[in-house]
Amino acid sequence: TDKRPRQRPPGKESAYDRMNSLVAHMLNNLTSSMRFEGSLNLDLNEITMNLVPFPKMHFLLPALSPMSFKKDARLWPRRFDQVFSDVLSPEYQLLKLNPKGSTYMATAFLVRGDATIADVTRNVRRVKPSLRMLPFNDDAFKIGLCRTPPLGQPYSLTCLSNCTASRHLFTSIQTQLTRLYSKRAHFHHYERYGVGLEEMDSALHCLQEIAGDYAHVETHQAAPPRVLEGLGGPPLPPSRYAEQASGRVMQLLQSWQPRPLI
Repeated sequence: TDKRPRQRPPGKESAYDRMNSLVAHMLNNLTSSMRFEGSLNLDLNEITMNLVPFPKMHFLLPALSPMSFKKDARLWPRRFDQVFSDVLSPEYQLLKLNPKGSTYMATAFLVRGDATIADVTRNVRRVKPSLRMLPFNDDAFKIGLCRTPPLGQPYSLTCLSNCTASRHLFTSIQTQLTRLYSKRAHFHHYERYGVGLEEMDSALHCLQEIAGDYAHVETHQAAPPRVLEGLGGPPLPPSRYAEQASGRVMQLLQSWQPRPLI
């Protein structure tokens, strides 16, 4: 029998080719502000600063429109406004999660192509009522606008959402990990590299903590308890905070002693 590898027909893509293409296009759009000019380029540091409101909750749900990158223009969105509706639907998420109905802590829209800031802000205002935002952070939208479109396309939109839909992914991983770990299945592979029971227990605990944090935000629309405990309790109302701040300033002024100039 002929054991030579089968040659793929010219022009035919495999499932892995399409998956790699999606990831490559998403990363390409994410870093476009570093390579091209734009009226509102977005730095990667700004994504970390604006889309992660609480510690450890830095898992962003990516979505991309158009999802198809073939040359057939009939597969592209017919209107610019359509891409904003696309990236909020389950079919355009790069992870198997449904963000509808979940709580959005922060969202970034990264636009490439011939679009103006007015076009983008108009669409943000249009889709905002359909999103369940945190009541104390309902304007948590970050916008990036790069004037250079992807090759062969008029425009594209990449959406990065920090939403509580991620808890379903962590819960699923936790269930699978617990099932295998209880039987110590595949554990010997990790022992070869110095990973012991303590490290695995710590990883499982961290996974449970993150899933619990997202579930708490979803249920209570508030910061996770461990965040408030790390800050010394629940946040103070503005009047009380101003009172304590002014009292602290007065203490510093009273204890301050000027030094003579030399």
